[in-house]
Amino acid sequence: MKYIPFCIVASSLFVTADLSAQKNKVESISWNVSGQLPASNGKLLGFAGPVVGVNNNVLLVGGGANFPGDMPWNGGKKKYYDDLYVFKKDNKDSLVLFQSHKLPFSLAYAACVSTGKGLLVAGGENDEGISNKVFLIQWDDHDQNLQVINLPDLPHAVTNAAITVNNDKVYLVGGETVDAVSKTFLLLDLNKTIQAWQQLPSFPKPISHAVMVVQHNGKNDCIYVIGGRKRNIGSISDLYASTFQFDFKQRKWKEKSALPSPLSAGTGVAFEDDNIFLFGGDNGETFHRTEKLIAAIATEKDEDKKALLIKEKAYVQSNHPGFSKAVLKYNTLKDQWTIIKYIPYESPVTTTAVKWDDLIIIPGGEIKAGVRTSQIISAKIFYK
Repeated sequence: MKYIPFCIVASSLFVTADLSAQKNKVESISWNVSGQLPASNGKLLGFAGPVVGVNNNVLLVGGGANFPGDMPWNGGKKKYYDDLYVFKKDNKDSLVLFQSHKLPFSLAYAACVSTGKGLLVAGGENDEGISNKVFLIQWDDHDQNLQVINLPDLPHAVTNAAITVNNDKVYLVGGETVDAVSKTFLLLDLNKTIQAWQQLPSFPKPISHAVMVVQHNGKNDCIYVIGGRKRNIGSISDLYASTFQFDFKQRKWKEKSALPSPLSAGTGVAFEDDNIFLFGGDNGETFHRTEKLIAAIATEKDEDKKALLIKEKAYVQSNHPGFSKAVLKYNTLKDQWTIIKYIPYESPVTTTAVKWDDLIIIPGGEIKAGVRTSQIISAKIFYK
């Protein structure tokens, strides 16, 4: 096992338009299981909330959390991990485990984004609580090794925040704090890391578990924040179907067309010139049923009735139907969402999708309440 060294440190116009319209039509998506996350204590349990990114032609997957003993409704304890795996891609697009390392500390549900300077990891959580730490993981292709560079801390600790990058500037929005949900919008310039995170115009509402990408709107690059949710103390969470756009030039948020239905904790990527793909997500039906039962258990004084509620909650969670398998496409020029295809596997949430050449890769994640997957699935999109 290797440990990472630290560094502190006129007609043609019509033809073009027609070709563009044709290219926007997805003909097919080819899905594959491209790799497998290593076993933990001899079991292929998989991980939710892993650190995920691509840097210098390797895939990095690490950290995450699972329930190695029993399910949470049976008293099982969540375990956080510090393993970090380096995968290389063979000539058949299969992912081959190349090296194993260690993260600086156990970590899950951090905001992760692949930048030109490395995989940036911000916030997250472990057994000690929620983190405000930020670091960059870099793969040295010459030395075939990793290093970590510490970056300025977040102004407050968050987990399940959303993150993206544009021109070496990293943007983070929302996330869950110890007792609330944030709507803070932050910027870190990777070319000026001696400076702290800067505050930008706040997101319109508190949000966590959202998808955040940069895509062109026909005029200039914009940030898009899609779906998500907000935890509420004493009542069920708010689940969002919203799409918000932040225009870098106007420096303000604008609400765009909503998703067909609320979704949180899914994954997504910007693709081509004006498309965003959203893969799966939690529609909240089982999640809300569970939240209502948790609230009822907390207030029920009759022990027999409480026992029945606990039993019902265990039944609901153990019979979780899984998450949405829909693949949705948002076109920034048309401001339109469309369901185009479906994921042919159990759909993972609470992970990160990354682009690697012409592949979209989704490692691990949660596929049902308390259940993770060790599969690394990939998609290749074909246009007409």
